[in-house]
Amino acid sequence: MIRLVATDLDGTFWDASFVPPKSHVVAAGDLVEAGVTVLAATSRRPRPVRQRLSDAGLLLPAVLIDGSLGVDFRSEERFHQACFDADVALWTLLTFRAHGLDPCIYVEHPDYDVVVSGSPATCAAHLARLGSLASTGDLELTASTSAVYAFSVLGLSREQLSPVFHELVRTIGSSAILYREPVYGEFGLIVNPPGVSKWTGIEAYCWLHDIDPGEVMAVGDGLNDIPMLKQAGAAVAVRGGAPEAIAVAQHLIEPPTASGWTQILDLLDQY
Repeated sequence: MIRLVATDLDGTFWDASFVPPKSHVVAAGDLVEAGVTVLAATSRRPRPVRQRLSDAGLLLPAVLIDGSLGVDFRSEERFHQACFDADVALWTLLTFRAHGLDPCIYVEHPDYDVVVSGSPATCAAHLARLGSLASTGDLELTASTSAVYAFSVLGLSREQLSPVFHELVRTIGSSAILYREPVYGEFGLIVNPPGVSKWTGIEAYCWLHDIDPGEVMAVGDGLNDIPMLKQAGAAVAVRGGAPEAIAVAQHLIEPPTASGWTQILDLLDQY
């Protein structure tokens, strides 16, 4: 029996508008009412996810920043946290800088979510979206003294990002994802602490609530969804998503533009 549905958001539960179709909201509500936990699993930060879900009338537990943080928005209880060790965070920053890139650093702070330098490498559109939740500061000081959840540079070419990606994976085994960026164009690179993925946070929630991994259905469309798709008892990918995600899934649903997430209700009848 499936007791928890862990779902990606971008490209899975909602499209580029970041607004879920009403049919998806209704389907998620039906699952919750039937006693199935719906958990959001996303690369996004807590504040925007909380707001988007609240605007849709959904209060859900969420695994955020690709598994670095877990917050239950129903109670604001934090059920998971995985930060970089200070020395690994500093090495990660210096690796970016050795390749001429100043990354965004995702941190724990009451007033902002991200620290950037005076010359950030991430694209202008990403900076604009971060808005006031990005603070300009000393990146080396931040990496050495702050709770760091992730690094990112979005909207650059594969040629610019690949050397950093390969060096970080080779030297410290970071959980890094190099992917085609659907919002900002070109490619994006997101780096989490070694060993951290969406599944890390999902597993923490399951442990607290006595849910077996075999009782989890994972739903996603991207490279960062592959660990949870591989580990969950049931794996559902989105048609048109990353081929690597589709390859490890047992089921396919349609994208958000075709209200594909409502198919989860039918799939659960098979378990």
